[in-house]
Amino acid sequence: MKFAHLVLACFLITSASCSLNKITADSTASALYQGKSVMEGQADVQFARDAFPASLMTMETFLASSPENEEFLALLAEGYFSYAFGFLEWDLEQAQLGDAEEEDLENLAARARIHYGKSRAFGFRLLDNSDVEKAALANDLTALKKAFEDLDEDDVPGLFWAAYAWGATINISQSDVDMMASLGTVEAMLKKCAELDDTYYYSGVHLALGVFYAMQPEALGGKPEKSKDHFDIAVKRVGDENLFAPYLQARFYATSSQDAVLFKSLLAKINSTQLDLHPHLRLNNEIARVRAKFWLKHMDELIFEDDVAEPLEEKETLDSNNSVSPTSKPIEEN
Repeated sequence: MKFAHLVLACFLITSASCSLNKITADSTASALYQGKSVMEGQADVQFARDAFPASLMTMETFLASSPENEEFLALLAEGYFSYAFGFLEWDLEQAQLGDAEEEDLENLAARARIHYGKSRAFGFRLLDNSDVEKAALANDLTALKKAFEDLDEDDVPGLFWAAYAWGATINISQSDVDMMASLGTVEAMLKKCAELDDTYYYSGVHLALGVFYAMQPEALGGKPEKSKDHFDIAVKRVGDENLFAPYLQARFYATSSQDAVLFKSLLAKINSTQLDLHPHLRLNNEIARVRAKFWLKHMDELIFEDDVAEPLEEKETLDSNNSVSPTSKPIEEN
């Protein structure tokens, strides 16, 4: 009898401890979610890069005590994507222009894939829809579209990060046949996001689809006109606030279409923008400017014209390339 009482006491103590850990984790999640603007407002890119891994590991540690906490899952899905795209993939791009050994390039790509993979995994956990996840991972488009019927606007964050991270992985793995086989799945997921809420995360789905349709040459299935349509919407809506909108349009659409004038005009816009006007996106915009300056110096690596024309006046060029209304509805896709 005494043994039974001892077991019960141990059980109650353990349960109380688990509950206390969960309460602590949940309160921490709320504080971190509300305070993420601290990282987003950093003007020192290197400082932010150094801080990212510890921040992500800390959040994962707390998540272990509250595995279904949506705030932690959202922070981790976004955080791992941001770390991979903001720093690791950029390391890879720069190394590809140098004399890095193939093994070194593959190691850089592998690191980026690891963190994009974690972003996708946390995105699926945030979505919390096993039918969608199972169909997506099996590349079963029929089952996936059926599972989409249960989704609504509240499901966009999880679906978006899972799809965006997956697409980014494909972009740096275009020699991987198995990875390329998921193109249709990623496209379907992104289009569903656009259908449900195309304004989420600074119209991020339009940036994702703009990159998606431009990351392959037209001869291999790329769709530059669709890319342009999506980028035009994003740049028109948020291009003055989120400088990655014009940057990605220059880096992907202008490059794929070999439009030197648009390329230079968009990157010049980034370099001339006052970064402290949008403190909530300071880190994002600092990184965009670093890349804009780099590619303006190395433009001949992307634009293969013998005689590159000078850009038109910024306003004229941007107006002619962004003719959609800021309140445009999602593009109808075939």
